[in-house]
Amino acid sequence: MRRLMVLLLVVAVAGCGDGEATGTGATEQFTQGGVSMEPTVESGQVVTVRTVGGTYEPRRGDVVLLRSPGGLWGDREAPLLKRVVAVGGETIACCDTSGRVTVDGKALAEPYVAEDASLDEPPNPHSCGSRRFAAVTVPADSVFVMGDSRARSNDSRCAGPVPVSSVFAVMAD
Repeated sequence: MRRLMVLLLVVAVAGCGDGEATGTGATEQFTQGGVSMEPTVESGQVVTVRTVGGTYEPRRGDVVLLRSPGGLWGDREAPLLKRVVAVGGETIACCDTSGRVTVDGKALAEPYVAEDASLDEPPNPHSCGSRRFAAVTVPADSVFVMGDSRARSNDSRCAGPVPVSSVFAVMAD
């Protein structure tokens, strides 16, 4: 009960993540609502993020908050927390012979992935249930994002790359 009261107090004081930046570089707190980033960020965990503006230059490995760009991402109001796995100009695919994601033909070391998606399920552009997906060259000014719990994440594997302009915050170190 005490933990819940502390969490509610933090949310009340810090805001619950309405996505409105109060200024580039400001820090804000958001409560993760889903399980797609476990174990890195647990459902209900409060994280500190740094807001970014038009000068954000994504890096592979960044954990970002983004607004749904619509389309296959849907018309969600709540922000999405995902990891940048590839940036504009890079070609990402899955899988190599060991079942790993590759960027520009090189396998990624992804120690943060705890629950990977199935290799046995065939790729489906309407569902992220499969680990496998065809090669995608990420457009300039876009990012390819995935959750750390790939078995429970809807992400760029089935919804496509996201414009960098949809990213409004990066998880603080």
